[in-house]
Amino acid sequence: MNRPPITPKRVLIALAVMLLISSQLPSTAATTLSYIPHSFVSLISQPAALLIRLSTTLRPPRAQNPDFAVGGDLAEQLAQAKVYIDNLEQEVIELRQVSQSLAQIDALLDLGGIKLVGANVLGFNGDLENPILTIGVGSNDGLREGLAVVWGAGLVGKVVATSGNTADVQLITAADTKLQVRVAKPNATTTPLPAFIEVADDGRSFFTEEFAIDDPVQAGDIVHLADNSWQFRANGFLVGVVTEVGESERPLLNSRVVIHPTQSLASLTRVAVLVPVE
Repeated sequence: MNRPPITPKRVLIALAVMLLISSQLPSTAATTLSYIPHSFVSLISQPAALLIRLSTTLRPPRAQNPDFAVGGDLAEQLAQAKVYIDNLEQEVIELRQVSQSLAQIDALLDLGGIKLVGANVLGFNGDLENPILTIGVGSNDGLREGLAVVWGAGLVGKVVATSGNTADVQLITAADTKLQVRVAKPNATTTPLPAFIEVADDGRSFFTEEFAIDDPVQAGDIVHLADNSWQFRANGFLVGVVTEVGESERPLLNSRVVIHPTQSLASLTRVAVLVPVE
């Protein structure tokens, strides 16, 4: 078989010879002669570059391997990721419980004929036995003694004195306070249990020893006001959450149930008053 007259090897040899000859010629002739191989190389390189660009367009770029070694050992990073995921799962569970609680509160509350008058908290008297918040609305806004004061879905206290533009609110944690309530599960799958609760000696929580040891009361249950001695529309608002179920003075018969408000009432900066619509 005859070999082709022009081969890549012969082309390269010819280009090398032409470059060698041009190096021995005067500058004018060498420039003219060197243009020939330069043009030939450009003729080849331009379509080659086009093919390279086309190939990179058609095929997806190679994904970079994640650098697991950045910032520490891989096993340590996996452990941290697991803790993070566990925390997220716990937050989802807690948010679901809050959502269920709010849904139940919404079903219990009846605010017909009531307007919520918002108020800034102007001060706190610092007295644990008779804790008083002073708020920046008063009789000019329709407030009068006995009206309930709330924060979100939580019960704060009741108005005990008013002036034109301010009012004093006694917190539900005042000494000797006793409230009739209902204790319910967050998912509202069972009938709420009635009880009377009273303020504990610490002035920050409530307790009751009315429940038998086999009553289905446990930490996390929510406690709603169900007291007709309060403004009627206050019933259903949240008094607090069960935080402890332990032994009472009659450990074989009753449990001591401890309830805490969901918020530090003395540190509130804004509240709302349930004012009847005239």
